Amino acid sequence: MTRQPWPLGSLLLLCAGIFLSVTTELVPTGLLLSMSRDLSVSPAQIGLLVTGYAVMVALFAAPLGTLTARLPRRLLLTAALASYAVSNAVMIFAETYSIAVVARLIGGLTHGLFWAVLGGYAARLVSPERVGRAITIVSSGGAAAVLIGVPAGTSIGVAVGWRYTFAGLAVLGVVLALLAQRLPEVPGSTAAVRTSLLEVVRLPGFPAIVATTAVTMLGAFTFSTYTAPLLANAGLSEAQIAPVLMCSGLAGTLMLPVTGWLVDRWLRQGMLTGAALMTGALVLLSIGGRSAIVAIAAVTMSGLAMGLLPVLFQTATLRTAPDHTEQASGVNASAFNVGIAGGATIGALTLDHVGIEAVPVVGAVLAATGLIVYLTAGRTKQPALGLGRAAGG
Repeated sequence: MTRQPWPLGSLLLLCAGIFLSVTTELVPTGLLLSMSRDLSVSPAQIGLLVTGYAVMVALFAAPLGTLTARLPRRLLLTAALASYAVSNAVMIFAETYSIAVVARLIGGLTHGLFWAVLGGYAARLVSPERVGRAITIVSSGGAAAVLIGVPAGTSIGVAVGWRYTFAGLAVLGVVLALLAQRLPEVPGSTAAVRTSLLEVVRLPGFPAIVATTAVTMLGAFTFSTYTAPLLANAGLSEAQIAPVLMCSGLAGTLMLPVTGWLVDRWLRQGMLTGAALMTGALVLLSIGGRSAIVAIAAVTMSGLAMGLLPVLFQTATLRTAPDHTEQASGVNASAFNVGIAGGATIGALTLDHVGIEAVPVVGAVLAATGLIVYLTAGRTKQPALGLGRAAGG
């Protein structure tokens, strides 16, 4: 049987959309210091802009996946990309912290819609046995965001002002919304409408994936939202932070070929490796975070973990609910952003009430808990958890 050709152009456009999406979500983490000075609030309050954004995704991604299930996919993707442009444009003119909060809430709602649609759309462009590799290609946009987007946004913000960073993202959103008109049309799913969200959540293996995603990301973002203050605590200057973030992103990008090989063959082993890398990075930072070399090594190790985990979480989600990709992708996005929002909040509370050096300790405990959740779930031998080789792998 002849395999359908790779829709490479469409996958690369989705990859660019993820680049915009992830950069928009995370760029405040590199601009904490300059934004806090300009808006007259603490760095922890700027970190909460990431929290508010993620809360919107956590609350609305799954319901939006269900509510929009019947609508044409290309239309929704175009609308989401245009809405990213609007959110970032509002940030350009945010003269107060309150306006910045409103802009980020708009962005979070957009993000929920984008990710509820994205996974199922990408999965329908390829044959079932190639879904993992397609998701890997598309998800490389996230690695590029961490490697290029966030460091470049940080550098621009330090050099000429953080508003120029958001201006660039607004322009990119407009360009991608126009290019999205060339994506192939994919109809909505009537099966998703016939099945309640609760039924999807109860699918075998699905609760374990959702719990592992949420708890592991809690640990990761308790730390990563406050990478800039942690590196400053290790003795790095503000200008040196962007290159370190770039090293972390490069590590994640270099991990992607490994992810592409693992994802349709040894999903469980890949997820365990990613969770162990993240936990190890946070333990290392907890022990030696005052050393610049140790801090850089730990941040880079966390980049390796993030080159694995998002792709594997998304693939496990789609494999568990192949007939309900919109709802499953929405739940996955919600779980991921529960981790981001909760992690940013926990990190802010830890930073304000205990101190910067306690942040990686708390993150390490949470990441280790996510690893334990997954190991415990693996005892149920659910195929969705990636035990053994995937079909067609």
